[in-house]
Amino acid sequence: MLLPLALALSSLPALAAVPPCRPCAGVSVADATTAAALLGELPAISPDGRLYLAWGHHLSASDPTAAAAQAAAVAEAGATPWLRLIFHAAAPIQQHLGELEAELKAAAAVVRAASRCSHFQIVWQPAVAPAEGPSALDVAFLIKRAASAISGAQPQARVVSQPLPGDRAALEALYGEEIAAYLDGVSLANAPEAALAESLAALTELDPGRPVVIEGIPFPAEPTEALALAADAARLGGSIAFFDLPSPNQAALAPLVLLANEFHGDLSYDAGSAPEGAAGAWAFVRGEDLGLRLLVRSPPGAKEVTLAFSDPQLKKPEAVDPRTGKLAAGRANARAGGGLAITLVFPAPVTFLRFERASAAELEGGVAEAVAVSSEREMPVEEILRRLQAFEDGQSRKIDHYQAVNTTHLRFAAGGAGTGAFEATLQGDFFFRRGSGFDWAWQSLFINGVKWRSKTLPEIPLIQPEKAAAMPLEIQLSKRYSYRLRGSETIDGRDCWVVEFRPVADAVAEAEKLFRGTVWVDKAIYARVQTRAVQLGLEGEVLSNEETVSFRPLTADGQAAPWSPESYFLPVSTVAQQILSVINTTTVVERQIDLSAILINGSDFETRREQVLASEVTMVRDTARGLRYLVKQEGSEERVVREGYDTGKLFLLGGTFYDDSLDYPLPLLGINYFSFDVKGTGNQLNFFFGGALATVDFAQPRFLGSKFDVGLDAFVFAFPRSDELFRDDVEAPAEEVESTTGNVSVLIGHPIGEFVKVGLEYEATYDKFQEADDTDPAFILPEDTITHSLKLDARWARSGYQLALTGSWNKRQDWAFWGLPGNTDFEEDQDTYALWQASVSKTWYLPKFRRFSAALDYAGGSNLDRFSKYGFDFFGGTGIQGYQSGRVRAEEVLIGRLRYGVAVGESFRLEGAVDTGLANDDATGLDNEVLAGVGVNGQFIGPWNTVVQLSVGAPVAGPDDGFVAYLVFLKLFK
Repeated sequence: MLLPLALALSSLPALAAVPPCRPCAGVSVADATTAAALLGELPAISPDGRLYLAWGHHLSASDPTAAAAQAAAVAEAGATPWLRLIFHAAAPIQQHLGELEAELKAAAAVVRAASRCSHFQIVWQPAVAPAEGPSALDVAFLIKRAASAISGAQPQARVVSQPLPGDRAALEALYGEEIAAYLDGVSLANAPEAALAESLAALTELDPGRPVVIEGIPFPAEPTEALALAADAARLGGSIAFFDLPSPNQAALAPLVLLANEFHGDLSYDAGSAPEGAAGAWAFVRGEDLGLRLLVRSPPGAKEVTLAFSDPQLKKPEAVDPRTGKLAAGRANARAGGGLAITLVFPAPVTFLRFERASAAELEGGVAEAVAVSSEREMPVEEILRRLQAFEDGQSRKIDHYQAVNTTHLRFAAGGAGTGAFEATLQGDFFFRRGSGFDWAWQSLFINGVKWRSKTLPEIPLIQPEKAAAMPLEIQLSKRYSYRLRGSETIDGRDCWVVEFRPVADAVAEAEKLFRGTVWVDKAIYARVQTRAVQLGLEGEVLSNEETVSFRPLTADGQAAPWSPESYFLPVSTVAQQILSVINTTTVVERQIDLSAILINGSDFETRREQVLASEVTMVRDTARGLRYLVKQEGSEERVVREGYDTGKLFLLGGTFYDDSLDYPLPLLGINYFSFDVKGTGNQLNFFFGGALATVDFAQPRFLGSKFDVGLDAFVFAFPRSDELFRDDVEAPAEEVESTTGNVSVLIGHPIGEFVKVGLEYEATYDKFQEADDTDPAFILPEDTITHSLKLDARWARSGYQLALTGSWNKRQDWAFWGLPGNTDFEEDQDTYALWQASVSKTWYLPKFRRFSAALDYAGGSNLDRFSKYGFDFFGGTGIQGYQSGRVRAEEVLIGRLRYGVAVGESFRLEGAVDTGLANDDATGLDNEVLAGVGVNGQFIGPWNTVVQLSVGAPVAGPDDGFVAYLVFLKLFK
């Protein structure tokens, strides 16, 4: 019979938040110091005993030192301090968040100071409250924010609610706001037994296993009756009975001290062990030895009471008078048929009795049986979030401000050109203050590792995703995110919980630009180790935004620190990827942010910040609408936030290009104008004119308010280029032709998910053919024609990898025989042909501006002829280093590309390039022909802050034997 009871009792200690006593009692007093002094004159409370002593502390007039002194006095008297933190922020709370934040700050200070106290109760007495009372939403928000502030200030703190509404509907509404994980105990106001039982039953369903405090029990005129009332609360399912005793005395406290000393440990109410003959009795069995503890109420005015116990295993009875703590007068006799009869003489109104029981070994003839019950507890995701939020609340209150050097690398790759990335690096002083965001000075600019020489930096368009209405993992007034525990992983040597988050509804995500992602939470201290998030619902030119943020523990001077709550935790590294639609081109922007030279709560923070603000450097500020330039007012040294930025840029572009297909080096000199926002319409325009070369690109990134982008492109290259022909590696000069070209395109694109964009393009290309110097007079030129093309492409990018797929169907408007008489390469149906390409690339960015890129490209087609096959010149998507225009063509090619670049000091960048391809073309005899070329590229900042790039390449394998060189300079005017 005893084995199931022992098993049930052995599971009780697993509920760590359950008070280690049953019944448990507490008293609410007006002056904790006076009550502690009275307790000091009574018998000492056992270290294992619990008598809770509660008092209120108004946060609106907070004095942390007074609360700390009171907690210390209570603890030294042997009682358990129970501090009620009283909030007065008015309701509705969303309209008084400033008041609440001030009180939360005060609460955290009190909790930190009151280190001898581990029980804190949240009490809201709003200065202004609705007539119908605060809403469940407001109460839940306060509980979550206050619990996080309390636990953040003292991780071992136990957090208890104020008395919750007793009716089931109100409790369901409150628990529907997910408060359970934020509370270690809940409180109910004292009520008649039937109403209290109904409330306790509802709480058992909504929050099973949670300790319940019953508050507001009037202290009885007869002090020993408090024991019976506490026992009756335990019978109903209450964990602690709190009595209102504003002005206690020793006579009132003495029975509660006895209760604390006798009813601690793993006790459970046992209705079957109550004796006959009492006016009321409450029995509690102890799990460790099955000993019995009883509280017995005597009939009013009785001079003698006989209590009859039927259990034959009870032995060594003792009765104690709670008023004195001494053994009560009486006698015990064995009952006929087994059991005990105990007679109390002049009993107290409520008497305490204790018994021992025979052990299992005694019952089984000396054979003992050990029962072990163990299980590993899976932590609920709500509890992980509560501990994370508490940790971060504590961190935010520790870190008032910090300064650092922010180094941000912006890496651009347009159209899937992974090996042709462009990198701009901004570096400078960074100042962060809690509640105010950050200011960042742009003191240095590096372009591909080459330092910008001028003290004035060019103004960079601040293209950024829209700010989310609510961040994940934060406590919000309304529920915007749901969370799921995915398991465990090890990140940077730390064992972590892996928690996934996502918006509660797609419509909410779209409207509020919310995030979906994962957070890794340290299992030991519940610090955030890493967060990866993708933003949803973006519009306009920003198609995708994904960020991975890594947090590390630091000392105040920015050095590595232990993984401990005493350390400072900051987001020291951020790696992000954005996909932009720029002139209908998918542009991938990788952003890496590193903080160095960190100083936390430094004494010279304001001095250094004011020095930088007074300087002439470019600065930006984090605002509610995103980054904004922080500029000096005209005629003043004060800086103000400037909305918007200069969306139009005018460049001078010049240089020269040469390969063996040209009769002379091709000069380039022209102007380029680019605008992100043409006349405030949100449309984009790029225009370049350089004599015989001209381009115009126009795009509307959010067509009719949708996620579609549409655009128009036009391109003219009026310089004739030579198209040579090789047959079996032998040049055929009699078949050489020259051509000029131009095209017009209409494009439309749309993102799919967060990392893919698809596009559809119609292009009309005009080609004009003419004879070269060595063209045979008998050679018939192809007809000048317009080619109509319909192209479909898809591009994917993530974590530095890029994949591009393109296919097109092409129709020549005019097409007739070309070539020498008897040319077998011509076929009439080649007026229609198809092309397809695929490429994958990855770039690795290494310290000190080193960069390594690798790419693999495949291109093929059907029904191709000489003028529709792939070339390998500088201007084509299948170019190979050093190969000239029109020299080699193929129906199919596979090309591998490698690039490695280094910065030479801060003045010059050098990059080596190697391209190797396998080409096939039946007409010209290419059968897995190896085409290879090498090149050297350089960059430096020239006079007048011009960006100068140069390149020289030469083929090392295949039929080409020329070289290609170019020199380009770019000057920003505006």
